[in-house]
Amino acid sequence: MSVQEMTYPSGTRVLLWRLDEDAPRLLDLCREQGIQVDDIADLPVKRQREKAAERLLLCQAFGRPVTMLHDGQGAPSVEGMDVNISITHTMRLVALAVNKQQIIGLDAEQADRHQVIKVRGKYLNSNEQRFIADDNITSHIIAWTAKEAIIKAERNSAIDWTDGICLEPFVPGTGETRLWARYGNHRYRLTAIVHQDHYITVAEPTEHLTQ
Repeated sequence: MSVQEMTYPSGTRVLLWRLDEDAPRLLDLCREQGIQVDDIADLPVKRQREKAAERLLLCQAFGRPVTMLHDGQGAPSVEGMDVNISITHTMRLVALAVNKQQIIGLDAEQADRHQVIKVRGKYLNSNEQRFIADDNITSHIIAWTAKEAIIKAERNSAIDWTDGICLEPFVPGTGETRLWARYGNHRYRLTAIVHQDHYITVAEPTEHLTQ
């Protein structure tokens, strides 16, 4: 279990774990660390793998086994702790963001997922489509993960992806990309980083805007 950790100026911690282990190995790792897995042992293998990896990463973050809860929107929290978390995973990665002071959102996507270009009209508004070239996969993935991260931070899966969240023009960087967005009266700072073959984006609200 090789976990990388980064700390942002806002105090947000992000833990990244490249997942190479299969479900049985992850369940064994949970048992070795005293993490409960009886409730997930009968789930489909894919879900076992996801749940076990989440619990292991939470244990790594807090130094002991903890229980993750979900609200009606599916947003996660840690039982008995006043802390904000966001978690995301793909087939090859699980990532966790933690902040004790403010809400946060986190999303990740594989860097070569060309499907995000094919459905650009479902999450990019007309202004965003003007500054995001229709053949630039990097810009599309950053935009996709940015909007998904904001939805997670807002804990509202009903947000309109296109006109509800508005990205400001940005230029992808080689290792890190900073961009800004607005949702309602929140202005968000977003940081997208490249980690191996993924883009990982963190969303943090910075101010309330007057309407």
